[in-house]
Amino acid sequence: MTFEENGIYLKGTSGQEKTTCPQCSSGRRNSSDKCLSVNIDEGVWHCHHCGWKGSLKKVFKSLKKPEVVPMPTLPEKPETNIPEKVYQWFEDRGITRLVVDDAKIGYKNRWIQFPFYKDGEVVNIKSRTADKKFRQEKNAEKCFYRFDHMQGMETIIITEGEMDALSLVQAGFTNVVSVPDGATAPNSKPSDRKFSYLISAEEHLMNAKKVILCTDSDGAGQHLRDELSRRIGREKCCRVNYPDDCKDMNEVLVKYGEERILEIVSSAYPYPIDGVVMIEDVIDEAIDLFNTPEHLGLSTGWLDLDDNYRISLSEVSVVTGVPNMGKSEWMDALMINMVQLYGWKFGIFSAENFPVKHHLLKLVGKFSKQAFWGDDKMPEDVARASMNVLNDHIKFIGTQESSVTIESIMEQAKILNYRYGLNGLVIDPWNTIEHKFGDGENETNYVSRVLSQLNTFAKINEIHIWVVAHPRKMENGADRKPLVPNPYDISGSANWFNKADNAITIHRHRSLDDDYVGVHVHKIRFQYKNGKPTTGSEPAKLNYNVRTGNYETYIPRVKEDIFKENRKDKTNDTKDTLFA
Repeated sequence: MTFEENGIYLKGTSGQEKTTCPQCSSGRRNSSDKCLSVNIDEGVWHCHHCGWKGSLKKVFKSLKKPEVVPMPTLPEKPETNIPEKVYQWFEDRGITRLVVDDAKIGYKNRWIQFPFYKDGEVVNIKSRTADKKFRQEKNAEKCFYRFDHMQGMETIIITEGEMDALSLVQAGFTNVVSVPDGATAPNSKPSDRKFSYLISAEEHLMNAKKVILCTDSDGAGQHLRDELSRRIGREKCCRVNYPDDCKDMNEVLVKYGEERILEIVSSAYPYPIDGVVMIEDVIDEAIDLFNTPEHLGLSTGWLDLDDNYRISLSEVSVVTGVPNMGKSEWMDALMINMVQLYGWKFGIFSAENFPVKHHLLKLVGKFSKQAFWGDDKMPEDVARASMNVLNDHIKFIGTQESSVTIESIMEQAKILNYRYGLNGLVIDPWNTIEHKFGDGENETNYVSRVLSQLNTFAKINEIHIWVVAHPRKMENGADRKPLVPNPYDISGSANWFNKADNAITIHRHRSLDDDYVGVHVHKIRFQYKNGKPTTGSEPAKLNYNVRTGNYETYIPRVKEDIFKENRKDKTNDTKDTLFA
């Protein structure tokens, strides 16, 4: 099978390329838009407009049934013959006939119809009844309500619903849009599909200098507001405060009128990113901590490690260790644990595991807990099914570039966070990055500056960043075995220890009596929630499964012959070479 047989025509013969989509481009107003991303080397493609995905390879059954994303269809324009009772319904909510007509609102069979225009075309219709029953057109494109009104705007106002958007229009604002599906429950996990409307609006939101978030004041609305600000970038987002007896803009309009809406929008205030932090900004969080002092970070999935290392968002962890001791393997295993336990999404730069297909197989072994090589390797359908799941949770960064900088990694991570909502970023290893020192800047100053940038990035975007860094020197003990390094042994001196929130060493401990991987936790900044360091005590211990690449609960095991020469069993030799 070829790309041409699927209607995909490309200019190049390798790498990645964007072109038109044979499934949807011909029916779009902008038919020349290159919405189809194609990875020529891997033989796969994905349309960012209609969701069409495919591969040149034969598709096998999978453990997880792939989501079928239908191609969006254009609905018919709503019927605008609105009865007087509907106009009166809007009037009772502060919306005049003029605003209703200008919005081209329709009415059919007791359903009020809100048309979604994009590039001058109706791409969706959201309908509601007076008693708050909602529905949308089947297979319609997800985009902001009033999408065309955000184009070219330096300031964009986002609301939670159509009535709130029209309330702002009633007050004289034109640069107003609304999310298509409202808010989700406060504790729900945001899905890519739920926020798919952000993709088509990416250019407009990224170019805007200011985004004012006017979501509802309840828990669901605050959850939506925080997720939008996290993806768009808190540095450009502002929040609003409603009167105590109002939860949204429409209630403000009904109770207090247009002037109060003008006051609320003009008083929108930014998120506290740096500089001065007002107490009022952290009161709720502090009270939550006061009421639940036992609140802990997330488990790594290894219970034996919970007392020493737990994971919280908005932090930076540095991981070091002697080469071939398994720090990259451990990092991969931790990432898979977070995917399986909490549905986390990762961006990962892993230059030493290039090309990606090799790294992917190692991740598949950890994910499926089956061997990915040898006579007892997993069936192909299991491998393919695991890859389908991992595709939703792991995105590789920078592997197509000849040189990668910290700045380019953060830029790509920012885009991934906007589109998919990242929880974690892995940089592995530090020494493969192209480090560009500033004028008069030495290595120590450079490391200090970059770690400060990573800390800020982690906090603004609410993600956890792991940096894997090799020690600059390695020392052996009296027994000629490598000593356990610490963050002070990484090139760049004490900054690795001082500026990281958490510092860990992964070290293989082997003796005549035992063989285990020790997780040495040197530093935990927030010990009340993330555990206490192992410094001065035994490390947390794990066993490594060479066949699957998993780290497992520690069980002491005697290996009396591991240092004997000319042994017949070479299993442990193979095991030693598999660590990255």
